Amino acid sequence: MTVLNPRMSRQMAAFFFTVIVLSVFVSTMALPARLLAAPTTYPRAVGNVNDFVGVLSRDDKANLDALIDAVLRQTGTTFAVAIVKDHGDESLEVYAVKLYENWGVGEKGKDKGLLIVVSMQEHDLRAEVGYGLEPVITDARAGECLDKMTPYFKNDQYGKGLYAGLLNAGQYVAKDAGVTLIVKPATRDYEGLSRAPSNLPIGLLAAFIGIPVLLASFFGIRGRRCPRCKGRITVTDRVVQGATYDAGGLAMKIMHCPKCGYHDERPYRTSRLSRPFKGGGPFWDGGFGGGKSGGGFSGPRGFGGGRSGGGGASRKW
Repeated sequence: MTVLNPRMSRQMAAFFFTVIVLSVFVSTMALPARLLAAPTTYPRAVGNVNDFVGVLSRDDKANLDALIDAVLRQTGTTFAVAIVKDHGDESLEVYAVKLYENWGVGEKGKDKGLLIVVSMQEHDLRAEVGYGLEPVITDARAGECLDKMTPYFKNDQYGKGLYAGLLNAGQYVAKDAGVTLIVKPATRDYEGLSRAPSNLPIGLLAAFIGIPVLLASFFGIRGRRCPRCKGRITVTDRVVQGATYDAGGLAMKIMHCPKCGYHDERPYRTSRLSRPFKGGGPFWDGGFGGGKSGGGFSGPRGFGGGRSGGGGASRKW
């Protein structure tokens, strides 16, 4: 039987220890990169239109800002855009939900927000819908909005694609709110995108437009007749509570017949005031200025802790 001296035993122990440490190190290096990668970080919103890649022109941003501001002022619904390089190791759906929650798109408690995420590297497109907007922008309608975008994206027209899709969503939101969405594009080349296309013959289209106009005029005239004596009544509006930048006001429509003395008053809500924009630019000055856009907005609008409902749709282009 061979007996090792203490010095040799220590050398062998040191050798085996070194082998074990090297084995652990090599095994660690061989782990999948996704297990060792840092947690996904989410960019900070600098406005409602966030182009972190640089594919939008100033005109694109000005037109998108004009549309988003119109939807927010007229319906109280917040639209936002994020164009990112990629969505990391997360799926597009998970990334969009977390980005929505990080930004808090929409007012807290109402959650009426829509976030469009464009991931350039994967050619992925996502419409993430807030809890409060899910009954209006259903998954099918979210997909419809994205389908409006993809033909433009294939031609590298990202601004016009986003505009067409968001305008489609804005029309659904406006209809639900009982208003007609009015948007004034910032540049002339976006004007056509604001008009709903029609395949109807000109004559038939004129009939569809003309008949409702005539009916509205007829009933409008009748509506100004006194319900008692059928005489003409006077209609005036009186402000009860003035509107502010944060909330609408209250007014009263007063109808009076000077012939028989009929009198009726009906309250109605007025829209919030529009904040004046500082910085100039053709959209805000009332013209187009040869296609040059203005200074844009400062900071996100309508971000107030809104939550995502997890609904929406995804597409590739």
